[in-house]
Amino acid sequence: MARCGRVLLLLLSWLTAGPVLARVRHPVPVLWMMPVSSGSGRENLTAGLVPAVRLALQDLQNQPEPLGTYEIQLQLLDPQCDPAEALRVLFDTMWAGPKYLLMLGGACPAVTALIARALPALNLVQVSFVAPPPSLSNRKWSRNLVSTAPAPRSLNPAVVKLLRALRWRRVGLLSRDGPGLAQVKKDLIRQLLKADVQLAAAESFSGDACSRLKELKDRDVRIFIGQFEDDSASEVFCCAYRLNLFGPRYQWVLAAGGTAGGTAGWRLGWQPAACSAHSLLTAADGAFRLQVRPLGTASAPGVSGRTPQNYQDSYLKQLLHEGSEVNPLHAFAYDAVWVAATALSQVREAVRIREKYGAQRNVTVSEEEEVKMLLEAVKKAEFEGVTGPVSFRNGERMATIELIQFQGD
Repeated sequence: MARCGRVLLLLLSWLTAGPVLARVRHPVPVLWMMPVSSGSGRENLTAGLVPAVRLALQDLQNQPEPLGTYEIQLQLLDPQCDPAEALRVLFDTMWAGPKYLLMLGGACPAVTALIARALPALNLVQVSFVAPPPSLSNRKWSRNLVSTAPAPRSLNPAVVKLLRALRWRRVGLLSRDGPGLAQVKKDLIRQLLKADVQLAAAESFSGDACSRLKELKDRDVRIFIGQFEDDSASEVFCCAYRLNLFGPRYQWVLAAGGTAGGTAGWRLGWQPAACSAHSLLTAADGAFRLQVRPLGTASAPGVSGRTPQNYQDSYLKQLLHEGSEVNPLHAFAYDAVWVAATALSQVREAVRIREKYGAQRNVTVSEEEEVKMLLEAVKKAEFEGVTGPVSFRNGERMATIELIQFQGD
């Protein structure tokens, strides 16, 4: 299964690569861990990502030395969203060889959390394009994992800066219970206290949001911070309308999952029977939303020679040809390939020069040292990608946050 996946991906990249000048390209084996299916075999989770990865591999062939000297060869691993299966296929593949130093891709949160802790012992560096789960907020346990997608808590500093800029000193927090969201909520509360913003109350809901929202109203909360996904927005604003928590005396600031591509669902979404569309729009009017931009806005070509718009046009063209659906992580996957390729080429060149021209010639660099060099190169990666400026701080992607306000319809 894994070998077939590797051959398939390489064929896809070769068939779309077009003619290039003949030159020696050194193969670099890289693991690609991504669930092809959810385990039932009914859903292909990678179909919308393959065109993005293929475009990245194709664009890398056109790069000058040393980046264009190395050819990324992907070995697909399918963990099927099962931690035990993920460890099994990973160990089997590494045992069979060749030697792998880097793993590309992302998987389900449970798999990511388990694999991330095993990376140092396996002498592996992982470049992911999936936001790391909140359970990995402690970098000590995930020091070999770097993601091109910002962490969920990346919105919290933006929330605090917005509150301070507008001089709002007393707020209430309404969040939805869910896997990992407790860590994001805890981080926001800590940052609010550090910024000397008074938290009047913090309420969580899993079923009925109205009772929790009424608790905030009873505490005379006027500034509401919402941490819930798009599918809960209609329910919350229906409750806000019925409780009369809207208008010039009240302000909503939403900061949770989702990207700029999800605004339409946020505005209307599911319409509760108790509220009309007009009621929802009335309650949401003037609300702020903080969200991570999924695509850059630069008009000049980035490191790959593409602008974000040019990349998206090419991606959608291939997607239409194959009949696949858009994967919201496609641009982060494209940039992840570039982070991996840039770091690998830098390290391979440094190792080659040291072994050939160093004071101690013909001395092979140890695997442990090479992995350490690779991790450092990944963390220091800095370029203009299709998702915007790509750089990392403490192993986490620096995020570009978009602030929008809903007005009228």
